[in-house]
Amino acid sequence: MPEPLPRWFGPLLWVTMLLFAAMVWTSTRSLSPAPQWAVFDARVFGYDLDYARGYIAALRETGGIDVYLGRQRMLDTVFPALLTAVLLVVFRVRFNGLAQMVLGALALVYMGADYLENMRVAALLRTAPDALTVQAVAAASFATVVKYATLVPCLIAALVVYVQGRIAQSEGTE
Repeated sequence: MPEPLPRWFGPLLWVTMLLFAAMVWTSTRSLSPAPQWAVFDARVFGYDLDYARGYIAALRETGGIDVYLGRQRMLDTVFPALLTAVLLVVFRVRFNGLAQMVLGALALVYMGADYLENMRVAALLRTAPDALTVQAVAAASFATVVKYATLVPCLIAALVVYVQGRIAQSEGTE
């Protein structure tokens, strides 16, 4: 029988999910000036100079820069640490050996990439669209891609744990 999750895990998970919901709400309400624009952080495959220039110009027209650098950045400063904590607890309790080490390392790389992305995106947002450079945009975009490349396997592993738990629960074995 697997080790139970700590009692404080449920509240940690709820706070993490509520924080994510607040970030999505802010993104859709204040940081999507038109249907073709998605926040940098949500562009799984990254973005290029033209996209960055257009998106930042659109944000400047709607006042979205202040929201992105204010409320959204504050939420996105707390979120990666909380999500990483959730993942590390799940991996510690439900995996062992090499799988636990690899998934734990991926979760930590995700967190570092997310913070690096936040720093680089903030620099882009503080730059006039016509002053953006290919290098600055590529560096921010690369951090976004690495964030997702390391997060997706972690989320898949956590989903597998969840599904296995639900199956075991329905069969009465847990």
